Amino acid sequence: MTVIRLGGISIRLRHRLLAAVLGSLAALVAVAMWSAATGSTSLGLERVWYALIDQGTKGDEFILWTLRLPRLTTGLAVGACMGLAGALFQTLTRNPLGSPDLLGLTQGATTGALIAIIVTGASLQTTAVLAAVGALATGLLIWSLTRGGDPSGYRLVLVGIGVSAILAGINGYLLTRTTIIDAFRAVYWLTGDLSGRDFGQAAAVGIVLAAGLIVVAFLHRGLDSLRLGEAAATGLGVHVGATRVTALVTASVLTAGAVAVAGPLAFVALAAPHIAARLTGSTRSFLCSALVGALIVTAADMIAVAGVGDRQLPTGVVTGVVGGAYLIWLLIANRKKGILS
Repeated sequence: MTVIRLGGISIRLRHRLLAAVLGSLAALVAVAMWSAATGSTSLGLERVWYALIDQGTKGDEFILWTLRLPRLTTGLAVGACMGLAGALFQTLTRNPLGSPDLLGLTQGATTGALIAIIVTGASLQTTAVLAAVGALATGLLIWSLTRGGDPSGYRLVLVGIGVSAILAGINGYLLTRTTIIDAFRAVYWLTGDLSGRDFGQAAAVGIVLAAGLIVVAFLHRGLDSLRLGEAAATGLGVHVGATRVTALVTASVLTAGAVAVAGPLAFVALAAPHIAARLTGSTRSFLCSALVGALIVTAADMIAVAGVGDRQLPTGVVTGVVGGAYLIWLLIANRKKGILS
């Protein structure tokens, strides 16, 4: 156990947790550097370094600063938001399958995006705004439907599944009422991708991520207590209702920010907290979950850029394939424990 003292505040860090966070950070830096160095035009790590410090060629600096770094930084922020949101939802639901995908927030974002694309023919920026509004509205709806009862465990999961099913029906109807061109745009957005992103979008998601991390830092004690159940948390002096509402709003905002920019990258929010928990040996791993989420999206995007043959893939295709395989493994691995059966 390592104790860090900042003024009058003492922070206790278990050695395994500290090692997991530092290891995840090191892996993330390595994958990010490798992603910046590879692509249709390979730069190599040395040329990337010189371009970063403004001593490279004009061509290398254009490739790095105009084409690759905006996409890379956006992916880092989006992945971290999804990883943190997934950890919050799994804490609130006390369910290993709790994630924005299952609870309907990504379907809500999809509804907002489809309305923008199909009904109004809006631009990418307007689509992003309406997608964020859709995710936030879905989070608000779920909170209102669970208010007055115990908005945790299977209650929240079942309400989320119901809302998701309704929104999926609405989304399917919207797709049947559009032209082929708009349907193509909608399906491409639904897949999820990071191509064409800029530093402005990366900064917007980064601000959402920073705000989420600050809120989680203040809620950390209460969230830890919620894992023990409502009675235990109340006995420890936690304001259960306020903590849950704040955590739900924070997770919804994190999801909205990520999905608005990158689309619904499947399974990132589900897988990141599980991987972080295995690394740290604890479910109390919000920072590690954010780092693992960023690592998953960055690695998936690097694979997507490499593509199949000479064709790049949307980032969401890679996260969907890998995440789907992980979900199947998770279901099989936990069935014997009676967690998911």
